[in-house]
Amino acid sequence: MPRVTKPPVKAACLACRTSKTRCDGQHPCGSCSSRKRECNYQPSRRGGPRRGARYEETQRRPTAGNSLRSSISDATNEIEPFLDSMIGLVSPFAGIHNLDLSPDSLSIADGAHQIWGQLTPHDDGSFDSVPVPDVGSSVIRAYQSEAEIVNAYYIYIHPYLPLLPPQVAPQHEDHPTVIRPFGECAQAEKSHVPYWPTSSLSLALSAMLVLIPTSEDNFPMAETNLALRRSYAQLFAQAALAAVETETDDLAPALNNNVLETGSSRALNGLHSQVPIQLYPVLALVILAIYEYCQRGNVSRMRARGNQAITTAMDISIHCLDSTATDYSEAQRRAWWMTIWVTYLSSNLHHSPPIVSMNDSRITTPYPKFDVYLEPWPIMMEVQAALFESNKMVQNIERVDETAVLPDFGTRIRKLDSNLVSLMGETDRHLLTTFDEEPEAFVAQTMWMISRMFIHASRIRLHRFRAFMDIPLFLDKYCDLAAINSADFPHETSTPKWVTDCETSFPFTEQESSIICLKSALVVTTIYRTLPYPNPLASVPSSRSMTYPNTIPYFVCSAMQSCYALLMLLHRLRASLAMDRLADCYHLLNNPTPASEIADAERLKEELRHGVEILGRSLKSDVIFEGVGGMGREIEGAYLAAFPNCFEI
Repeated sequence: MPRVTKPPVKAACLACRTSKTRCDGQHPCGSCSSRKRECNYQPSRRGGPRRGARYEETQRRPTAGNSLRSSISDATNEIEPFLDSMIGLVSPFAGIHNLDLSPDSLSIADGAHQIWGQLTPHDDGSFDSVPVPDVGSSVIRAYQSEAEIVNAYYIYIHPYLPLLPPQVAPQHEDHPTVIRPFGECAQAEKSHVPYWPTSSLSLALSAMLVLIPTSEDNFPMAETNLALRRSYAQLFAQAALAAVETETDDLAPALNNNVLETGSSRALNGLHSQVPIQLYPVLALVILAIYEYCQRGNVSRMRARGNQAITTAMDISIHCLDSTATDYSEAQRRAWWMTIWVTYLSSNLHHSPPIVSMNDSRITTPYPKFDVYLEPWPIMMEVQAALFESNKMVQNIERVDETAVLPDFGTRIRKLDSNLVSLMGETDRHLLTTFDEEPEAFVAQTMWMISRMFIHASRIRLHRFRAFMDIPLFLDKYCDLAAINSADFPHETSTPKWVTDCETSFPFTEQESSIICLKSALVVTTIYRTLPYPNPLASVPSSRSMTYPNTIPYFVCSAMQSCYALLMLLHRLRASLAMDRLADCYHLLNNPTPASEIADAERLKEELRHGVEILGRSLKSDVIFEGVGGMGREIEGAYLAAFPNCFEI
């Protein structure tokens, strides 16, 4: 029998909570005694005991899926301690945190003391005795020219959002100006910034860049520093949106002339000599859409910014260029197709059709080019469309009522899955190609990797219901994953009709869908492990950077889908081990036999653990983006709950 996990204590000391070390609840606790540090307790602010009636009801919820149902019901003693531990360790800020719907209830001064330990990513034991920083230690980054802003864009943003053509000036080391707060409140003020950007685009880029901690920031996730960066980012974002309105009013009806306004200060201080200023409001709105999602956690506003970008782009006719266009052609092509790409991304997150389909007959603009052997632009668009179709299919399954019958349900599922498999093969092609000849080769490779991640997440999305019947695992609902905290979950008394229909009509068995989810989730973890990280000291991104952030995490839902699949398979495997019924999991193992099944199961368990660890570690540095940062913290909490004796990721 596997070891039964001891439930967490009702209260942990402050030092253990800060370092996320398991506390034994003694006075002093064992961890503080061994490390010879002060051990203090304060009442929990989480609103009650960690385990309550609603969590006990989760054990009694009727579920579909024969093998999972029987395994969980027969292995209650194995699963209950895990859920108990998970509920105690998962951050209360998990999931998409909408800053516009969740007003800041903590002041800058008080917030640091109250949630410092919950928000700080760290290595093992590195923050055990770190004092809470005061307002005076808070610093943010700023730049003193458009050239410095665009240089920082190419370091931190361009590898994941190639909005602009290749860099004209040689890339140099990032040299931000450090700003320290003025006064006790440390509110964002335009007068505190050494240089104020001159266009909507440079303002929007500044809103993203100011979120990145400087090397002088010793406590990047302290609430004081988070609040300071948040306030300046919002100052830049609001100014960018106002500038968009002004610049849009000045736009010509089309880009027929494509001539920079040489007499204007904006032209003289332009971000890029090959980008006409008429494109600035379009590109600024695309950046603001990503900002609204990653930082503000506001998917509706993300969609609004993307739709406004599409409308503005069509007003200046960059959607209907022909292949003979030369002046500023690459800039216009990138502006149009990245706008379409982000619009589809927002549609997938918002569960609404895109305002303009990429197959619209009015679109004649050719794809941009990275000038590499294997261009990713066509597959980037196909993958976004496939993800939308996968989401739409799953929504159709969920919304079926008592009398409705999906026409040709099985045929449609098989056709969609076949399309996903075909796209998976296409995205795998880049693995056999060397991207080292051209300046933007690494950007092209990154976009191939992201496209590959999206298509595997799409297949997990399609098969997740059949494999796991959407049994909740995380506390909050995001990325279409059911939540333990949902109003329906603890109170359902009957199996939903869509679950029964899925069991009887889905053209894949539970075992087949489980294998599909396992394989795709492991591919996503491999991609996350190899994504390039920004390197402010050189022109070639590093894969081992420890700075914040590692990515622009607009694809974080791919990690959540994969983490859910890996953890659900782990529960199933542990339940089978507990009941000595490993035959139920033979389909997940590699040619098992009765003599090798335990060793095979242990290898799979370690593979699942390693996959969750990779996802958590990859997302850990991206928690500086508050809108989606909770997902990284929830993965870390789920990992610590599943493997309480392991060090935090």
